[in-house]
Amino acid sequence: MLSRVLGGHSGPACLAILKSVLEERLGNRYPAPELVWTGPEGPSAQARDTAIVLRGLFESARKRVVLAGYSFLNAKSVLEPLHRVMVEHGVDVHFFVNVEQPQVQPADEAEFGRIQLAAFLAANWPFGAPIPSLYCDRRALRPGKGADFCSLHAKCVVVDSRKAFVSSANFTLRGQDRNIETGVFLDDPRFAVQLDRQWMSLIEARLVFQADV
Repeated sequence: MLSRVLGGHSGPACLAILKSVLEERLGNRYPAPELVWTGPEGPSAQARDTAIVLRGLFESARKRVVLAGYSFLNAKSVLEPLHRVMVEHGVDVHFFVNVEQPQVQPADEAEFGRIQLAAFLAANWPFGAPIPSLYCDRRALRPGKGADFCSLHAKCVVVDSRKAFVSSANFTLRGQDRNIETGVFLDDPRFAVQLDRQWMSLIEARLVFQADV
């Protein structure tokens, strides 16, 4: 059958056709992206709830979670399931978080970063050990004015390099329950691996700061 379909095509053309077919079939192996929503909904809405999706992601983790977030105000109930899987399953967790840039140049950028990350932990992780590995943008350790201003504004989660969640919602009670927020959940290892690597490559390239806190 293949000879009938591909007959008359050059070798490279045959390879291109076969590659396209394989990619299409592989693409159909995984569920379609799902809409995730916080806020009021009309009667015909079909989106999944942000808080439920996030809790399910955390509870399903068995190896590693990569999380990036901008705000974590009143996040105890949001993050508690994540701490539980760290305790029960030894899940390795990496947080990439926003820190406020200093107004003047710190005498010691590393010490400033350590203090900022320790403050984040004290404010947002009331559970004690184990604690996630914490990272912030190295650029945020220097004064942020004009073109030098930056913030880590992403909100996403990758679980076990298999599932991914990208959203406008912060890891706050408002973001999970009261605001109008939208996001997407993907049970797709191809995308999850790519997103995981994007964040972890920042560590390898020393573009983020990590401190023992």
